[in-house]
Order: sequence, then structure tokens, then C-alpha cells
Amino acid sequence: MKKKVFLCNEASFLTSGYGIHGKELLTRMHNSGKYEVAELGCYAAADDPRIQEIPWKFYPNLPRKDNAKGFADYRANPLNQYGLWRFNKCVAHFQPHIVFDVRDYWMYSYQETSPFRKYFNWVIMPTVDSSPQQTEWLYTFCNADLVVPYTKWAQYVLKSACGDKINMFEQPALAGINPNEYYPFGDKEDHKERVFGKRNLLITGLVLRNQRRKLIADMLLAYKKYLNGLLISGQNDLYERSYLYLHTTYPEESGWNLPSLLLEFGMMDKTYFTYSCKKCQNIISSKFQNSVVRCPKCNDLACSFPNPSNSITTDKLNEIYNLFDFYVQYAICEGFGFPQIEAASCGIPFASVNYSAMTEICENLGGIKIPVKRMFREMETNADRAYPDIDGTAKILYDYFTKLTPESFKAQSEQVRSKCIKEYTWDKVYEIWDKCFDSIDITTKKPWNSSEQDTTGNEAVPKNLSRYEFIKYVCDVIINEPNLFYSAHVQNLLKDFHSGLVAKNGTITGYGQKEVIEILELHLSSKVANRDLRLNPLLLEEKEDYITCQKPKE
Repeated sequence: MKKKVFLCNEASFLTSGYGIHGKELLTRMHNSGKYEVAELGCYAAADDPRIQEIPWKFYPNLPRKDNAKGFADYRANPLNQYGLWRFNKCVAHFQPHIVFDVRDYWMYSYQETSPFRKYFNWVIMPTVDSSPQQTEWLYTFCNADLVVPYTKWAQYVLKSACGDKINMFEQPALAGINPNEYYPFGDKEDHKERVFGKRNLLITGLVLRNQRRKLIADMLLAYKKYLNGLLISGQNDLYERSYLYLHTTYPEESGWNLPSLLLEFGMMDKTYFTYSCKKCQNIISSKFQNSVVRCPKCNDLACSFPNPSNSITTDKLNEIYNLFDFYVQYAICEGFGFPQIEAASCGIPFASVNYSAMTEICENLGGIKIPVKRMFREMETNADRAYPDIDGTAKILYDYFTKLTPESFKAQSEQVRSKCIKEYTWDKVYEIWDKCFDSIDITTKKPWNSSEQDTTGNEAVPKNLSRYEFIKYVCDVIINEPNLFYSAHVQNLLKDFHSGLVAKNGTITGYGQKEVIEILELHLSSKVANRDLRLNPLLLEEKEDYITCQKPKE
């Protein structure tokens, strides 16, 4: 019997990090013939024509464009964008042995309390980017059927925090590249001349989302210090040839103000960006002009910074990497940091901040470790984050470029690509996941067609129970889901119940039995609403378009 495996993903036809991760794994799983696979695509709409090209079962999370009521329901809860509102119905229809998710914690935490947990093995790969991890997250990791560590560093952090309480797979799954998609160009200088109109430029590149943890302001300052160092030491030729390239997004609601930073650091004429045309998909590399510029190819005012709704293809991203002579990963933390291995596969030597997964990738691929100036505790996550040494970064750039020769670049390029292909390919990643799924005994879970009813209790709750006893009684007897009590959500509920006060939405309010009952009633109603679907999944096909929008495969 084939194991049925269900992945929650952004959508395997998207070029986002998670989209690519899902596509690479699901494609290999489907082609192996060992598995029957399905995907919940959280950023796919029911009327998206790309769904018809997917060879496995696909459930879109977004309503059709003309479904006003559907969008109203979708927007009622911010977690619906990650699949909350459709998850239980989709798994009831597909009835998997294994559900797995490789996204960020807040994107999958709702799955922990699914009323169908007794029927599937829940496998997660936490993006551990810092230490310590939040207590709430650790509860969830302990309650997963299997946790696959992303990196060896993640494995160390989780074991240090929880010991053997987390059922952890023995090997980190990592992430990968396809060497035939990210590869070095033989005509690097010809490529630069086509793009910039000149040869022999020295480009330091970064590929990053414009968000707070990506240290764009610090990188601009470090690069400015590097340029000043060239002028002070009389390296005028190097100064004239040196440029920073930021492949990033702009504007972003909570991102850096790029034009303001460029003006502040005097980097307006020394920094290139990527613009992508929405109309003709043309890519241009340009100094900052505006958020939207006219496309030189189609003459339409449609060129903007790449973003999730205006993404660029892998082959175009490979072209951008091949403009770089050096790559820098500059962030306060990383759960992995895909661009490091993408750059390495293109034969680009690199440097990364000496913290979290960045350290591990540096060590594996021979990258340069950027020293940490100081650690700080981030209030929002209670995790330690790293601020890199800006002067140290400038020195790394200075030492690298002042000693760079065509021969040394060729040697370093060949070495870093060779190490990358040895350590980080999607084929290798799939082998680890294949071992993981092989290790799971699906008979330990109840069969989906079990005739045993998912009952709930109607007993009166005894009086004079402590707060702990009250919540445990409701979970054990009324909802009849004893494991629910140990979930992160209910443990957090218990904490707030004991506190009596919660700070939320700018106010401090009381938190008593009434509020606790309202939350627990949601779990009860979810169980009641979904239990008939398990034994009658075809009922969904009669009224849910996201179940039937994909045409049957011949």
C-alpha cells in the first residue's frame, strides 16, 4: 500500500522559497511511485489555471476571484492565509497517513489541534533560526509525531531545550539546489557588459527580502566603509569598479526606506537593484530610479522591484547571481538562508554572519565568517539575535577584493561550487525525507475508515475545580481529546487563566472562566463540525469548489 502524504505549502508553482521547497519534494515523491501525494496551496486560488498542470491532488486555499462571500470568510481570521479554514476539510477528503509542513511556526501551529490528529502522523520541520526557542513553540514540537531538524544547528538547539521529549528524526533534512539551474557562466565579463554596459566591474551581491531582520542599512554602511578604505589606501581603480547589488523588494510595509538610506550613506550611485516588468517579464539591473519605472523593452510603465506577486524565474535569478563576484548573507539570524547555497552553486565565494544556520553553511562550504559585534535579546521572540561587526565586514570586503585575481577567483569559484553540489542538492534532501517517511509506522494511527465514533461528552463540569483541573476536565471529558490539553494553544490558555489578565490590542483586560470557555467551545465545535466528514468525504465534493476544481488526470 502506498503511503498517502499531504503537504501544506504556499503553492508548488510559486517561485517563493517554500513554494520551491514543496515543488522539489512533491515532484520526487510523485515520480518515485512510492507515495500518493496531495498539496494544500495556500496562495493558490480555485480558478488559477496553473492548478491543472499539477500531476498530484491539489487543494487551493484562496477563493475564486468572483467569490465575495468566500473572501469575506477568508479575511475573518488572519490564520486563514496559512490554510486554517480549509485544512481539516482537505485532510478529511484526502485522508492521509502523513501530514508534513516545512514552513514557519505560525503558519502551521493550528494543525497541532486538528480533531483528526489521531488519524495522521504530523511531521514538521521547524525553521529554527535562533536560541532560545519560545516556550509555546517547544510545546508544539514536543507534541508533533516527528520533528525533522532543518540543520545540525537546529538539532542542537532543540535537543538542548527539550532533550528526548521531542521525537526527532536522526538526520537534518537541509535544503538544496539543482546544479543545472544554478551554475556559473563561462562568459562572466561578457555577461556584465550585456547588463551594465561595461566589463571588469567588481560586484558584491545580496539576495534578500526587505525586512527588519535583513540588515540592509548596516550593509550599506559597511560597504561605504569599504569604499572609503579603498580611497584612503589609494586604490582608486578598485573604487571606480566596485558596486553593491541588492536584489530585494521595495516598497515593503515594514521594510527599509531604501532611497532614504542610499542618500544618507552616499550610495545612490554605487548600488544596483533588480527591476522586473510585469508586462513582458523583462529584467533590468539599474541604480535606484523609483518604485516603478518604464520598461526599456516594451516601453510600458510596468517595471518594479520583484516581489511575491511579481516574482522572477529561476533562470533569471541565476543570471543575477552571475553578475556577482562576492556574496554576503547579512541578517540577525537565519533558519537556513537559501541564497548562500544558490550563490555557491553559481561559483560565487561568500561571507555570512557567524550565527545560527549561517555558521553551519559557512563551515560546510568554506565561506568567510563575519564576526558578531554583539548579541541582543529580541523582545518579540525572546530569542538571541546577532549584530555583525560592520568594520569587520568592511575589512572582509577590502581584503577579498584587494587580493582578487582572475586565477584566485577561478580557484575559489570551482571549490565553492564543488562543495555545494556535494552537500546541498534537492536529490540529497529528498533521500533524507524518503528515509523519514519510510521510518513512520502508519499502523500506530487509527484508520480513517474506523467505525469508532468521534464522541463528545455532555456531562456537567464538577464544581470547585482548580483552573488546571477545569481545563483538563473539559479537554478529557467534554471534548474527549485528552492530548488537546498538552497542546501549546491550551497550555497558553491555562497560563492566561492563571494570570487573570492579558495584554492584547493595546489594552489590558481580565481573563476568566468565561473567556476560557469561549475558546474551548471553538475546539468542541470544530470536532463536531468535522467528524461526519471523515466517514463521508464525498459530501465535500458536492459543495466545495476547492475540492473539485482540479480536473481528474487521465
